[in-house]
Amino acid sequence: MIKLSILISFLLNLTRTQEQWETQYQSFQDTNTMDTSGWIISGNYNGLQLSTCNGVTMFGGFNAFGTNTIISKHFSLPPHYQIKVSLEFWKIDSWDAEYLYILIDDYVSSRQCYFSVGTQLCGNSGRNDWLETIIPITLQMNHNSEFLMIIMTSSLNEAVDTESWGFRDFKLQVVKCPSGCLFCSDNDYYHCYLWIKISSLSHESMLLDGWMKNDIIQPTTYQCVSFNLINLTPNDKLENIIENLRLHDKMQISFQLWQIDSWNNENFQLYVDDQLQKQIVLSTTGTYSICGSAGLEKVFNIAVTFPHTSSECKITMKTNHNAATTNAYWGIRAFNLFISNACFKGCDECISLLKTGCTVCSSGWVFYTNLCIYPSPMLGITIRITQIKDPKSHERIPMEINLLETNQQIVTQGTFTYTINNNISILNIRVYAKCYPNKKMKSYFIKCIECQPQNQYQFQHYCYGAINSIIYNARFQQITDSEQKLIINTSDTECSIYQVVNVGTELLQIKLLEILQQDI
Repeated sequence: MIKLSILISFLLNLTRTQEQWETQYQSFQDTNTMDTSGWIISGNYNGLQLSTCNGVTMFGGFNAFGTNTIISKHFSLPPHYQIKVSLEFWKIDSWDAEYLYILIDDYVSSRQCYFSVGTQLCGNSGRNDWLETIIPITLQMNHNSEFLMIIMTSSLNEAVDTESWGFRDFKLQVVKCPSGCLFCSDNDYYHCYLWIKISSLSHESMLLDGWMKNDIIQPTTYQCVSFNLINLTPNDKLENIIENLRLHDKMQISFQLWQIDSWNNENFQLYVDDQLQKQIVLSTTGTYSICGSAGLEKVFNIAVTFPHTSSECKITMKTNHNAATTNAYWGIRAFNLFISNACFKGCDECISLLKTGCTVCSSGWVFYTNLCIYPSPMLGITIRITQIKDPKSHERIPMEINLLETNQQIVTQGTFTYTINNNISILNIRVYAKCYPNKKMKSYFIKCIECQPQNQYQFQHYCYGAINSIIYNARFQQITDSEQKLIINTSDTECSIYQVVNVGTELLQIKLLEILQQDI
């Protein structure tokens, strides 16, 4: 059994927003920001993490980072769809057409460097012909996993005092999803799927509850560089059965598959409910050597989205083992499983796809007459009704309306639409209504949301003698910090004000007040 954690809310502004880069992490700008926290360093030399070249301090550098040095860092990111990694790379001394490798998840960037290119800045003092090169690097790509790994290494093969490397001014930026999106591929609300996270294997807490290896034992973890993986051999099968899924119509699974050491073109296979969803060839060649005992490693980012409606899901991962493969492993990390929210918009949990089938509204939405609505209606908190003799009654229309905070006065009859800004938390509405001896005035004011069917204040007044007008002063409070759209109707015998709210993808008018002139 997996306890569902609903991590979903709806976007309230449906307009496209301009892409904006937000910095999630930066370090190594100057001597005051040389923060190596969270960076895992393997194979550095002389106990050095920082060094100085020509007066400039950097992470790594001469006599610090060289042959077989591997550095890595893991990041947990907010919902986003693009990332940008930038840094200033320093090549030091006798690089002989060798490579720097930057691994960003399954993306590999390489830079080939030569000892004869650059300027003499530091490094081995005995060789002035070994030059240093400063290379600004910016890598930008689509990315939407909440987990991100960065690994840097090189193909150097000589002593650290003859060839080394370092970097400074590291920055990681993202373009976030529209507000309320848990997963997205761009900044358009209409492309933003609404997902509920069901299961996760995070970097920090590799909780393996529910996962079984070969049907009988819980799998173990293995650390490659600084990253925890579920550790598996070519003969192993990894499986999990997830029950009691809520109503949904789509499923999304994403994870990282690590190919470790020497494979012979076997297929990695992902099955969901015994249906093949993804197949990856584990080729004889990898990309880089970062862990394992022999051969090269390779990382695959896998993401599949497919129709799914069952309340149960069986996830199976395995390889079609080749008997010739004797020194190979595979690992899984950064696993996420999402199901779509099939309920009506504004509803997190439902018993049907009808608007009235909701049992839990989304954050910010409220129940109103068995519906989830947004925004919450303004509520009447104070009502004062005064009967007077108005000497200017003959100058007014039968129903005159004043919105005091917005300085708007309605002195003609018809239907009018007004928008109340979200910075107005209190709205005072004053209505002048003419009354006559042979008429009665009925009035209704909304007082609460969840007190159906008695959700209105109701009053009835009569005018006698010299009394010719009734003044209604109603004080309304905005419950939701958003713009409110009001529709106001006036006629000889009626005044009504409605607030427009969202019910799913439709609009509904909720009556805030109504004043009626009726015969006795």
